[in-house]
Amino acid sequence: MLVAYLLITCNAGLDEEVLSKLNELPEVVEANRVSFGPYDIIVKVEADTIERFNQTVGFDIKRIRNITSAVTLIKNIEEPA
Repeated sequence: MLVAYLLITCNAGLDEEVLSKLNELPEVVEANRVSFGPYDIIVKVEADTIERFNQTVGFDIKRIRNITSAVTLIKNIEEPA
């Protein structure tokens, strides 16, 4: 399972619209507004395959209107000891 967190900025006053669109994506397991700092929304994405991950992060989220930037932080894959 691939897991990533996205730190998103969006056009002023349109964060609810962006949140609504993000929550329509099946790979988005959580999306919340941030009340302080340079970002407006934090998103958790989970995908079973690299292809679904790339589709979601590289295309589906990028096509959402009013997102002005997104920083993607990919969680380390834990390897068995």
